[in-house]
Amino acid sequence: MTTPSPASTVHRRHVYYVSGFDPNGPARYYKLYSDGAKQQAALGGADIAVGARTRVDAETMAWQVRYRPSQEAAPAVETSYVFPRWDAIVRAHWWHARWPEFRDLLATSWLYLRTGALWKLMRQSRSAFMTLFAPFLLLAVMLPGLAAVLAAGYGLARAMASDAPLAAPAGIAVGVALLAGTWACRARRHWHERWILRSYAFTGRMAHEGVPALDTRLDAMAAALVRQARRNEDDEILVVGHSSGTMMAATVLARAFQQDPELARRGPAIGLLTLGHCTPLLSNLPGAHRFRQELAVLAAQPGLCWVDFSDAMDDYGMHGVDPLAAAGVSAPRPNHPQMRSPGFGRLFAPGPRQVRRMPMHELHQQYLCANPAELAYDYFEITAGPMALGQRYRG
Repeated sequence: MTTPSPASTVHRRHVYYVSGFDPNGPARYYKLYSDGAKQQAALGGADIAVGARTRVDAETMAWQVRYRPSQEAAPAVETSYVFPRWDAIVRAHWWHARWPEFRDLLATSWLYLRTGALWKLMRQSRSAFMTLFAPFLLLAVMLPGLAAVLAAGYGLARAMASDAPLAAPAGIAVGVALLAGTWACRARRHWHERWILRSYAFTGRMAHEGVPALDTRLDAMAAALVRQARRNEDDEILVVGHSSGTMMAATVLARAFQQDPELARRGPAIGLLTLGHCTPLLSNLPGAHRFRQELAVLAAQPGLCWVDFSDAMDDYGMHGVDPLAAAGVSAPRPNHPQMRSPGFGRLFAPGPRQVRRMPMHELHQQYLCANPAELAYDYFEITAGPMALGQRYRG
């Protein structure tokens, strides 16, 4: 871990964590953070105490984190970890019936196809392209596969009844169709297909129809951040976005800069941490004019430290894809944002700490969990430890 210098020590911090497209509220993320903090403390030696959840307002929860480094003389760091909710908006777009899912699948796939956004995505990240298009591929396999099983089964029964030579080919066809169906079922579990589909459709809706309730909520998050910065109580304000929450986090911070252009020039240091980002899903769409403008606002901030952690093993994120370059936004300074990898592959390498292979959805959550020191990625030290993001990652 990095040893802080006296000039870089953070005593007070505000973290604004923006979750991804998830119907779960703060209870789940509080448990994830508090359990992970205990595990990370056991691995890293620092003492991390997480307080109880408290209500900030009707749509915001928070908890206090006290981080005491392993060095006895080092002062403790106090962090307010704020969870601005938007899960009610997610639940409003979280279909349970199959027909709305099929409708959204066809409509959103056609949107990405006809606008050329899908081909941009394929050039930017093959793994993300496969994951995004997985629901369409599964539908393309499962529906014809079901028809093939029924037709081949009927043909096999007739061929066997008449002792015809077609019995063997029909049997092979049944076997192939069953294997395809088995693959499709396993792939659905691996990719968490229904979750991807809902998020995929929501992103398309953001760009081309708009979600007024979400815009209002993001404006309110930005205003709360500006008010906190103006109090000048913190050494750092850190905005964190995970998964599709990286789009929301970027928007919140950009709108905060628009509300107060002096935000980064006075008061606390401002940092943006994106985890498993998938911003091109939105920025590639022609209708996402405002989002691209917001990315341009972030690109123009000379005092902003933006660090992205996305892993090559994470098919939900876009490892190595610069969110500004993918949106056609030029950054006036090099290495902005910084593109880094947590190195999750080391978790599965042979050794005393080797862990089992994770389903993709579980691996995508690993950014928010405890990790061994050899990964050089410690979410809890970044969000609660004694160094600001800009000091920890100087480029």
